[in-house]
Amino acid sequence: MFGFALDTGNCPEIITLIDQVKNIEGANPIAYKKVRLMNVHNVPSLISAIENASEIYENNGFIYNLDQENNIISGTFISNIKISKSKKNIILNGFAWTRPIGYQKATDMKLNNEMIEKNIWKNFRKDELQGWLVYSLHFCKPEIIRENINIQIDGNEFHSLDGFFCTLGEEIHGITGYFGRNLPTLSDCLSGGFGIKSISELHWVNHKKSKKLLKTKFKQIVEIFEDHNIKVLLN
Repeated sequence: MFGFALDTGNCPEIITLIDQVKNIEGANPIAYKKVRLMNVHNVPSLISAIENASEIYENNGFIYNLDQENNIISGTFISNIKISKSKKNIILNGFAWTRPIGYQKATDMKLNNEMIEKNIWKNFRKDELQGWLVYSLHFCKPEIIRENINIQIDGNEFHSLDGFFCTLGEEIHGITGYFGRNLPTLSDCLSGGFGIKSISELHWVNHKKSKKLLKTKFKQIVEIFEDHNIKVLLN
């Protein structure tokens, strides 16, 4: 379930519920979108709110993900909204602060209590893995700070750089765990603040396969670990 609220600077006030939203994700963080709202519960209220907002202030708003009790889980900001179609399904035109493809899929699985084991990310397409990683970033909240841990990853378990980060995150933090989604964020995670104070050793099993797969990125990853005084064992 989704909900729409105008951006008023105050606590969000959901104007209408929406059964499904299409075209809310994308490769670019900010993009002009035609967002399709499917089965809007209160079409007149939505149209009136957007039209009135355009006369008073910038008609910016949020499309929120809601849980079963209609509590807000996450939201997508859209600016300069215009309605190009107004029937049961409404199309909103505007600049959307999008999340990567796959984020909504992961969120829906969470709401359906399907995040019950590791490696669920392997059911995602290659172009959906950044969405998984951003989802993990938002919802991975380590409660215990650990230090001097040893970790092991297996080159047979992933087939892309994004897959490496999915594997690493779950190895360190368990189901849907997060520990970086690119090289700069990996370094950030190793600097603290993501549930790990220090790592003693990284055992990289079947590293030759990873080296062939990741090419120059493999060397960069190893150097990032070594720069943070982590012993890297290549097997």
